[in-house]
Amino acid sequence: MRKNENSFPVAVLPNILTFCNIIMGLMAIIVAAADQFTLAGLLIILGAVFDRFDGKVARKFHVTSEMGKQLDSLADVITFGIAPAITIFMLSFTELQFLGLILAITFVICGAYRLARYNILNYDNVFVGLPITVAGFLLALFALYQTKFDVHPYITAIGMLLLSYFMVCKHHIKKV
Repeated sequence: MRKNENSFPVAVLPNILTFCNIIMGLMAIIVAAADQFTLAGLLIILGAVFDRFDGKVARKFHVTSEMGKQLDSLADVITFGIAPAITIFMLSFTELQFLGLILAITFVICGAYRLARYNILNYDNVFVGLPITVAGFLLALFALYQTKFDVHPYITAIGMLLLSYFMVCKHHIKKV
């Protein structure tokens, strides 16, 4: 007997993957607060894996919804906005204090703005600005790099500012 594609387990699978994304972001924040920056970076990257598959699964089984789209955006703010900003702040910007705080806030606000703009605009096959998932993923990779090599905080600050700008710019990036 063939199961209905929209049966209960299949219909909720995309949201379960999104919840796993949220869990990775929250865990990254918690372990970053405990100075476990390598683990925080790895959790953010694992969150990207869950984020990659939630939408694919929803489209494959025809269970996309406005609720799923909004839930995914909230997850992205946590895992690719707040978690990398806190990780980098605690890893690189504790000595910069106020400037580091401004940089972390700027990154999260730019990411949230970019997600909100993406959710209300209809662009086919292009992103407008760098997706927060990419920016957060790159910041997580940079955090992993910094745990092994000494990087001046101003280099990190410039990278974070550039990623923030690229998220809100109106440059079109082709989807892959």
